Amino acid sequence: MGWFESEAFYGYEWKEVLICASIFLTLGGVIAVLVVAFAVVYPPKATADDAILHRFSLSPSSPAENSTISYNITTTLSLRNPNMYRAIRYGPLAVAFAFNGSRFDESAAVPAFLHKAGKTATVRVTVGGASRPLKLFSAAGVREFAAENETGRFDVEVRLDTVMQYKGRKAKCPLVVVCPLELQLVDPAVAATAYQKTKCTVLRARKSGC
Repeated sequence: MGWFESEAFYGYEWKEVLICASIFLTLGGVIAVLVVAFAVVYPPKATADDAILHRFSLSPSSPAENSTISYNITTTLSLRNPNMYRAIRYGPLAVAFAFNGSRFDESAAVPAFLHKAGKTATVRVTVGGASRPLKLFSAAGVREFAAENETGRFDVEVRLDTVMQYKGRKAKCPLVVVCPLELQLVDPAVAATAYQKTKCTVLRARKSGC
């Protein structure tokens, strides 16, 4: 009789051990998730979702840095906050467009805003200009424009510069978002072709709190 009682007793002990182990593992998982959610922060993710080019014409000159450009561009960018519990506050976003490494428009800006945790924010920018100078343009840039003009497709870069701050942290972190745009020149009176969404490069400062 005592032998059966002992077996039952040890069986009962093992059940308790397994239940306790399951509870500790569950609590450990919850704590790990909370640590990741609150202690570890991630920079935003960015994509260029849409872009339309209605005008892009170059007036080459000699020397090349005296060349001018006329353009009309609209682009839509998405910023996603991957953090589960931390919102991100952005300062004003300065927007710059460049062709072949030479900036031609720095007129646009996006107002400061609060980016809620786990949400996606959409930024739409429209710029246009006539006979605008191309900073640091080169003869190689003139040749590249001529080559791309033959195809009607242009490689343009849009860059966002701002300062961000995670909710609950004091550090203000410089942030740069660089998006390559492959733009198809289209007639404003004709429906635009579908744009292939592209991934942007996000650069943030390597300092405490960022």
